[in-house]
Amino acid sequence: MVSTKGGSDDLLLKPERSAAHAIIGWFAGALIFGGVIGLVLHLSDIAELVSVLKATRPPWITAAISCQLCTYACAAAVWQMVTRRAGFRLRLSDLLRLAVMELFANQAIPTGGLSGSLLVARGLVRRRIPSSVAVTALLVAALSYYAAYCLMAALAFVLLWSTGDLNDAWAWLSILFAGIVTLITVCLVAVIVTKGRWIPRSFRRRALMAPIAKALAEVRTDMISDPKVLALTIIFQLAIFVLDATTLWFAVLSLGTSIGPSPAFIAFVLASVVATVSPIPLGLGSFEGGCVAVLHLLGVRIEVALAATLIFRGISFWMPMLPGMWLTHRETRADLGPSQYPDHEVF
Repeated sequence: MVSTKGGSDDLLLKPERSAAHAIIGWFAGALIFGGVIGLVLHLSDIAELVSVLKATRPPWITAAISCQLCTYACAAAVWQMVTRRAGFRLRLSDLLRLAVMELFANQAIPTGGLSGSLLVARGLVRRRIPSSVAVTALLVAALSYYAAYCLMAALAFVLLWSTGDLNDAWAWLSILFAGIVTLITVCLVAVIVTKGRWIPRSFRRRALMAPIAKALAEVRTDMISDPKVLALTIIFQLAIFVLDATTLWFAVLSLGTSIGPSPAFIAFVLASVVATVSPIPLGLGSFEGGCVAVLHLLGVRIEVALAATLIFRGISFWMPMLPGMWLTHRETRADLGPSQYPDHEVF
């Protein structure tokens, strides 16, 4: 592990390779996003889209923003659950900052969630949480997330099937998604069971992986296998999915279109599935295209579907960017050197 000053911040926030990958990923995503928006606008009336956006009702937007704020609280509650199980008490308000920072890091540096996870791990250790417990919290969060994701995706596909709109394309997509999630879950379980011993030694010696490998060797398998911890964290992750879907529902309602919560839930989850199987970082373009397509398939006018999707992305994706950047800058600049935490090392 390394000191909180200097080197590790460069590894996390200023790596040349990560920056290059981020730029390429963002550029590719922006091109696809622009192409999807252009295609939808070609199929719709731009004047009608502008008219729909002008009719936005602020109370529903406020409700949508409130749902997103609750998702940060649920993410923080997952980490709080694990750290409390290990005998450490952290304030939920403090963990909320880490939730926003994680979202910013994952969006600023698309690395499949690794950048945000490293930032959270370092933040937990700075708050007197042993590195082994910090990594355990991240592994529990990952396992519970994919468990909740599988449950929500299965429910969404069943609901789509009940509407009679589950064609061969969606069926094959469900199979591909199940294969990807299963592979990721197997890898996570392998990491936990072997405590990282299966990772090649040459890879573990790298500057970025060395502290992670050391923490994995001390991972708390007793907490990961605790049914109560897993059950409660899965519930929090399910709540995040429900709150995200509700955000999309409120976005549709804000445009004066009355739909039930089920179409919004199906659209959000299936759009997330499309983004997951897509190779584009952050699902830019693929999520929007999937969300608009499913909403329109379920009876929402295409202009309203596009406007609602853009509102949802603005609230869920862009809204936390500025506060996340500010909090991350504040965290990395804070005077929290090793002398303050003599018993713990920091990623």
